[in-house]
This record gives sequence, structure tokens and C-alpha cells, in this order.
Amino acid sequence: MDLYLDAKEAELVQRVLTHRLEDLHREINHTDRRAFKAELKAEEALLQQVLDKVKQPAAIGI
Repeated sequence: MDLYLDAKEAELVQRVLTHRLEDLHREINHTDRRAFKAELKAEEALLQQVLDKVKQPAAIGI
């Protein structure tokens, strides 16, 4: 899938993903249930991968 974002859109996506990653980090630290913590960590890793891609201008057509 190709995704083309202008600079403002890319910045917004980066901010939203960064904020969600921060929230996930806090939630992971406050979660005692192992299975749920594992799900959150998997989501965190996936979001980080997406954020890394969004930060690469060539990957989003900028």
C-alpha cells in the first residue's frame, strides 16, 4: 500500500502515534495481567514500526 502525505499530514500522524505510544507505555507499566501486557507490547511494537515508516520521507512520498 502506498500512502502519500503532505508535510502537515505527516507531522500530525507522527504526533498522534507518538502520543499513543506514550499512553501505551504507561498502560503497560500499570498492567499486572501478563496476557494483556503481552498484547499491549505487541501493539506498541507495531505502532513503533509504523511511526518509523512515517518518519521516512521517501516512504510517504514527501
